[in-house]
Amino acid sequence: MVYSTRVLDAPTSRGTTWPVHEVGRNADIFDPEGARLLKAGSSLVSNSTHLHSNGGDTRAHLEVGFRFHPKDYEPKYREAPFFLGSGSDIDIKAGEKDQELHAYTVLQRPTKIVTFEPHLHAPGDRMCLEAIWGFNVETLSCVGYDHNWVRGYTFEDDYQPLLPSGTILHIIGYMNNTEQNRNIPDARNWQGAGNRSVANMFIDLGMRLSMSEEQFQEEMALRRERLNLTVNDHVIGCPLCLVIPQPSR
Repeated sequence: MVYSTRVLDAPTSRGTTWPVHEVGRNADIFDPEGARLLKAGSSLVSNSTHLHSNGGDTRAHLEVGFRFHPKDYEPKYREAPFFLGSGSDIDIKAGEKDQELHAYTVLQRPTKIVTFEPHLHAPGDRMCLEAIWGFNVETLSCVGYDHNWVRGYTFEDDYQPLLPSGTILHIIGYMNNTEQNRNIPDARNWQGAGNRSVANMFIDLGMRLSMSEEQFQEEMALRRERLNLTVNDHVIGCPLCLVIPQPSR
């Protein structure tokens, strides 16, 4: 279910988007400095609810809970507004496993990655996330996938990828359209893109935060201090963390 919250009697007021809710979904953990605003008097609104037809009228029930920051809290960072995935260039052959899908995006601003959330459909088997900076290519996360139990993966504090503008994010989806995959109704059929579970999507729905260059430098300095980093260390997902400024003479 794709949903947002907004005040219904204030149609010109911008709503707040929230992470997609899916089957088996674990709780969303936001960055402490990147929370979202739930306005007083808001209602939960969905413009895309994917339900399976079962031949009869069925009432669905979903409870959504929020945990709040203290009253005077102000977020430091905002959600990074970019899409990573493909909703159209999908062609899954019949009877084959380990078929690959690829998608890329170039970061326009420094970015912190908070969570990685693969979103595939029935033939989805696993997904990996890479960061490409110059000639450096690093795997940030690589996880299995089961469309009956969709999960989001939260990076630990001080290990969230901190990526400079110009970084290329690359996701690779691996598809299994064979009888070995219990989610496939008929592996003899090819599959294309679509909203149904027996069609396909290929998206990273993870949470990312956008920051200024000054904030990016501050975040890297804090990470060097907390992890006691030196020029001989290596931190996956932070290609500039080890570019340590020399003290002024």
